[in-house]
Amino acid sequence: MNNGKLESKSLETNSVLLETVGEEGLDVVQCLLDKEETDEKISEQTGLRLNTVRKILYRLYDYRLASYVRTKDKEIGWYTYTWKLNLTRMSEIMMVRKKHLIGELNEMLDFERNHVFFRCSSDAIKYSFDTATETGFRCPSCDSALEYVDNQQNVTELEKRIKKLEKEIN
Repeated sequence: MNNGKLESKSLETNSVLLETVGEEGLDVVQCLLDKEETDEKISEQTGLRLNTVRKILYRLYDYRLASYVRTKDKEIGWYTYTWKLNLTRMSEIMMVRKKHLIGELNEMLDFERNHVFFRCSSDAIKYSFDTATETGFRCPSCDSALEYVDNQQNVTELEKRIKKLEKEIN
């Protein structure tokens, strides 16, 4: 997927597509940019198995990023599906994902703000105060002494990420 018109799409769009349909899915998306294709033709063009192409197309369809027209071959009675890409919902999908990420980051921020942490000096594993007290402030893995961790930098970074995402949403 290193060539063609998909490169001209935003990095964020490509990231969402990659997350939604995977690397092979990007090849399918590439085939559908600015044109309509049948699943069989997409399979031929990408070298992907027909079943794989269909799974990707239905995943795109589930997100309403692709649509199809079904036509019946009168000679053999089989249906042909012609697919078309529709990325107009991409901004809506990105917005939903950003809101979800903000929720996850807020949970992480609350956890960081409301807990005290200790870290093992040998293997750098981070433990909450509760865990540290249960183990006598010794690492459960290597028995090294646990040291207090100032997590203010983590709190600040989480706050920055949340503000940036909120700004992008508004």
